[in-house]
Amino acid sequence: MKKKISVALALLLFGSCAFALDQKLEKTKSATGINLPKAKWILPEALNEDGTIDESKMPKDSKYAQMVIFGNKILNETSKYTGPQAKDPKKRFAGNNLSCSSCHAAAGSVPNQAGFVGIWGRFPQYNARADKVITLADRINGCYERSMNGKRMPENSPEMKAMLTYMQWLSQGVPVGAKIEGQSLKKIDYLTRAADPKKGKKIYMDKCAVCHQENGQGLKNEDTKGAYYIYPPLWGKDSYNTGAGMYRLIKAASYIKENMPQGDPNLTLEESYDVAAYMNSQTRPIKPHRDQDFPDRKVKPLDMDVGPYDDSFSTTQHRYGPYKPMLKK
Repeated sequence: MKKKISVALALLLFGSCAFALDQKLEKTKSATGINLPKAKWILPEALNEDGTIDESKMPKDSKYAQMVIFGNKILNETSKYTGPQAKDPKKRFAGNNLSCSSCHAAAGSVPNQAGFVGIWGRFPQYNARADKVITLADRINGCYERSMNGKRMPENSPEMKAMLTYMQWLSQGVPVGAKIEGQSLKKIDYLTRAADPKKGKKIYMDKCAVCHQENGQGLKNEDTKGAYYIYPPLWGKDSYNTGAGMYRLIKAASYIKENMPQGDPNLTLEESYDVAAYMNSQTRPIKPHRDQDFPDRKVKPLDMDVGPYDDSFSTTQHRYGPYKPMLKK
C-alpha cells in the first residue's frame, strides 16, 4: 500500500535565514544578546491534540479568552474567516483557500512543524528578507502576501489582534527571547548533486499523489466544518506563490525530510530534495518584485532562485543546487 505524504505548505513562518550565503553575517545581524537555557515545549491544558480549543476549559465570559478562541479558529479555518470564503468581502485578505494550519500544524502546536510556542517573546526580530527588524504582525502579513497569495491585513483589525492574542496564549510561561525545543525546522545536509525534478515526480506519484492527487490540487473538505482542504494543493492557482518560503528548495526539503509521510517520516535526504524540486517546478502564482527580497545579498539564502546574487553561480544552481560550492569559507 502506498504511504501518504501530506506536505504542509507555505511560508514556514518565523524561521531564521538558515543556509544564507554568509551564515556568520546572518547570525551577527540577528543576534539578540539574550542567552537563556532552552525551554520545554509545553502546551496549554485547553488545547486539543488536533489544535482546536476546548472552550469549556477557558475562562467563562472572558474577553481575552474570546480573542484566543477566535484567533485559533482563524488559524485552523483561514479561508472561512480571512480568505475567499469569508462572508464579508472586506475580510478576504488571503488570496487562496489554504489554512495557516496547512503549514503550522494544528494551529502551531506541533514541534518541528514551524510551531508558535514561545513565538510571542521572539519578536521583534531581524528579518533577512527585508534586512530589518520586524514585528510579529509584520511576519503574519508576510505569510498572507506570500503563502496565502493575498494582501496585508490592517494591524488594528480584530482578526490580527485575535491571532496575536492566540500566539501569546500559546506562549504562556516561556521567557522572552527563549529558544524552545522543536521551535523550528531541523537543518538538513546538502546533496552532493543537484536536486532532480524528474526523480521527484516518481516519488510524488508513488507516495504523495494518494493525498494531494496526481494533479497536485489537493483534496477539498466536503464538510462545512474545518479547513477548506483536507490535503492542501501543492501547486496551481490555489497554492502558495513564488515568494513563499516553501518555494525555496532547502526550506521545502527540510520540512519534507522532518515530517513526511505524516506520522511516519521516512524519506531519504535525496528523496526529500527531489520531491521538493518536482513540486516547485510546477506552475503556481507569481510573486512580483522578488529581486527586491534580501537587499543584503550576503545574507540571501542559497536556494533563492531570483538574483541579483553576491556570487557567480547560475540561477539554476541556486534553485536546485548543488550548494556546497556556494558557501563562503
